[in-house]
Amino acid sequence: MNSKKLFTATGLALALALFVAFNTLSRSVFRSARLDLTQEKLYTLSPGSRNILANLGEPVRLRFFFSKKLAKDMTPLLAFAQRVQELMEEYAAHSAGKLKLEVLDPEPYSEEEEAAVEAGLQGVPLNASGETLYFGVVGTNSTDENESIPFIRQERESLLEYDLTRMVYNLAHPKKKVVGLISKLPMEGDPMARFRNPNADAGGWFMLDQIRERFEVRSIPETMDKIEDGIDVLMVVHPQGLPPQMLYAIDQYVLGGGKALVFVDPNCIAQEVRNDPNNPLTAMMADRSSDLGPLLAAWGVDYKKDDIAADKENALRVSMPNGGSADYIVWLEMTSEGGALDKQDAITSQLKSVRMATCGILSKLSGATTTVTPLIETSKNSMIEQKNAIQFGDDPKKLLESFVSGGAQLMLAARVNGPAKTAYPEGKPKAQPADGEQPDAAKDAADAAGLKESKGPINVVVVADADLLADRWWTRTQNFFGQKIASPTADNNGFVLNALENLSGNNDLISLRGRGNSVRPFDKVNEIRREADTRFLAKENELEEKLKDLKTQLGQLQKSGDGTDALILSDEQRKKIEEFRDEQVATSRELRRVKHERNQEIESLGTRIKLLNTFALPLLVILAAVGLASLRPKPKGG
Repeated sequence: MNSKKLFTATGLALALALFVAFNTLSRSVFRSARLDLTQEKLYTLSPGSRNILANLGEPVRLRFFFSKKLAKDMTPLLAFAQRVQELMEEYAAHSAGKLKLEVLDPEPYSEEEEAAVEAGLQGVPLNASGETLYFGVVGTNSTDENESIPFIRQERESLLEYDLTRMVYNLAHPKKKVVGLISKLPMEGDPMARFRNPNADAGGWFMLDQIRERFEVRSIPETMDKIEDGIDVLMVVHPQGLPPQMLYAIDQYVLGGGKALVFVDPNCIAQEVRNDPNNPLTAMMADRSSDLGPLLAAWGVDYKKDDIAADKENALRVSMPNGGSADYIVWLEMTSEGGALDKQDAITSQLKSVRMATCGILSKLSGATTTVTPLIETSKNSMIEQKNAIQFGDDPKKLLESFVSGGAQLMLAARVNGPAKTAYPEGKPKAQPADGEQPDAAKDAADAAGLKESKGPINVVVVADADLLADRWWTRTQNFFGQKIASPTADNNGFVLNALENLSGNNDLISLRGRGNSVRPFDKVNEIRREADTRFLAKENELEEKLKDLKTQLGQLQKSGDGTDALILSDEQRKKIEEFRDEQVATSRELRRVKHERNQEIESLGTRIKLLNTFALPLLVILAAVGLASLRPKPKGG
């Protein structure tokens, strides 16, 4: 019997020793091996990131700067920094040795701090002694080109993987991306203005200046019948009346793997319309609409040129000619707080607002093979307005008075991806032959042999508004000694630049969407607190009402019949006041009891969670060891 007890005790001690040894060993030997049990797989790289890392064309070095010693008392920041470091270790593990990671602690006045400053990282001063906290990433490729995240903000944690993967991809493909621009709007202003006067402002849109800072922009004439090679993303703006040959070129470009950012508009205010002095209605009657012929339908998107989105919740406030102001339900400010911008997509997740005007409506066609994901949507308090209601002298107040909510959100911008077929199954549309031109059978056969379906998933962003590109909707600009100075009033430029940057990458980068956050709310704790707060608030409101009644009664009691103040109270009145005071004390006691119960419940739950985290896993290991020991065959004669 004693030998059995000794055997059991020895087994338990051995199991405990093995558990401690395994944990100690695993922290050093198996550091990169981990089991991701988080709901949104926060510590598991997306397939897109793994593909990019597996196909790195050249070595990339990432330097992670974090002032760990200075942040030793900042527990939440330390936990987030550990999450960032572990994620970057995953990048190194999946790169087949092409990505090297360095972890640096830039202590004050150290070489590491000098390196952080030289790399342009943003430091946060901690105190008057000059100590600065750094928390950023610097990436370098083989040609010493740099990309960086100056300071990693925790509110952008959901896009942390996207930001890191984009940095690695850009370093591995350092050549400046090319945007091919097809535009029927005067985005470039008057190109002849500077020839007439070198100091003149050509009047180009500031949006185009912003795009040119990050991309090489090549203008594509609408007379072209093929999109030239080397275009990373095609930007099509207000494609009013494009020739069929150009539409076919866009169709083939997208089916062949090209990415496109398209702005159509049912009523483009920014379109230039010449006035006819003999006909004052010329401008009013002008067609300001645009579409992409049969292309949108081929991509699985429905869009009607006569439908305009009206949104009562997101309407811009405008001044009226006769004074006053009104909500103009077809001029919209779409905000992240109002839920109009997709918080999971890299294009819109970090934007605060996008302003749009008389924009169209997108929807997914029945039977579409593509996925159509909303990027910008109206509120449910919206309706479909007809274009003719605003085309002939619209009145914001009348539009508001006639508003009838449709009770459904309307899609204003969307990401489209997936397999698609050509909009021209018969081949390239034939142009009118020039006089005396003879048919070319070989050319006709080549035109008919175009792509009939996409080589892979198409990647297109469609926006049902072109006005958002114009300066008046998102920025105030002024000329300062020949330099254009802008003060943005909305994030329209961020939307466009994010879309171009996202689309100019490969399909793996485009596929990345926002992930969850490592700091998750304690739902049960919050539920307990909400229930207790509800009870507390009800009691508090009840007490405040009684106090208000008391003040009213005292005011009445303190008035004598002749209107002068009096403090002579009857016994009955004194009794009522004493009863109320007793009730007030009892109610206050009840409030304290509710608070105490709430805190006890939360503390009890916290204690149970700590005990579970501390002892559950060791206990499971010990029980497993005991179970295995009990299953072992017993020695004969034992």
